[in-house]
Amino acid sequence: MKPKGDVFERIKTQPLTGKKRQVAKYILDHYVEASFLTAAQLAERVRVSEPTVIRLAYDLGFSGYPELRDALQEEVQAQLTTVQRLRRSRRRSRDRSPALQSLSAELDNLDALVHSIDIRELRRVAKRLVTADKIIVLGYKMSSVLATYLHRALKESVDNTVAVTEATGLFQEELVFAGPESVVVGISFPRYTAAVVHDFRQAKVRGVRTVAVTDSELSPRGEHADHRLLAPCQAVSYVDAFAAAIGLLCAIATEVSVASEEKLVERLAALEDLWKENDLFF
Repeated sequence: MKPKGDVFERIKTQPLTGKKRQVAKYILDHYVEASFLTAAQLAERVRVSEPTVIRLAYDLGFSGYPELRDALQEEVQAQLTTVQRLRRSRRRSRDRSPALQSLSAELDNLDALVHSIDIRELRRVAKRLVTADKIIVLGYKMSSVLATYLHRALKESVDNTVAVTEATGLFQEELVFAGPESVVVGISFPRYTAAVVHDFRQAKVRGVRTVAVTDSELSPRGEHADHRLLAPCQAVSYVDAFAAAIGLLCAIATEVSVASEEKLVERLAALEDLWKENDLFF
């Protein structure tokens, strides 16, 4: 479930930089675990000094780290029912195969997305996309797979949609034709690439509307986004866990398709005729 409550609102609204920002992001992403860690243990997890963790607690308005941890534990107790605790303990059982642990983690990600998704923000994004004169979907490294997916999901609904999946200068070639009615959808999940952050910032500076699809409020692209849509991506290994991200992108494309249904039906009918002429499908 998405962390809510005073402690998380403080983390999201407090301007943080550097190592304290890293600690804050870890707390948002691993708040159940963080609620049971000492300041020294949390510092070790994030690879910062213990004083950095303590200073973060002061910056957030707490009397010290123990009070911050107490607030986290209260949120965990409020959010985790007995059934959820049982499911988590079962899923983390050491006798399960890595494959099953991975699938269970993806189920957790999807469940968290369902309970945390901001439908109003999603609909605002869909409206932006429907009325855009140009959409650039941006995603590098493993996130390039997600960019390609969203591009293909949107291209039947919106005329001028392109995907940029490599940092080779193509983004700038597309950006030069973008304006205030255009939208750049930047997709980035850990590890965030420097190139996607740079390109996303460049779009914002040029006055193009920006939508960040990422995993956390503290993602490095957040400050350059007009809109943010979040999908959890907790994984059990180095392999990226994208089930929730794909689900979120599918939800965006579905909203867009419904909003542009009249034009879309006519276009799909013409496309079906062309496919039949070329024997594209069995």
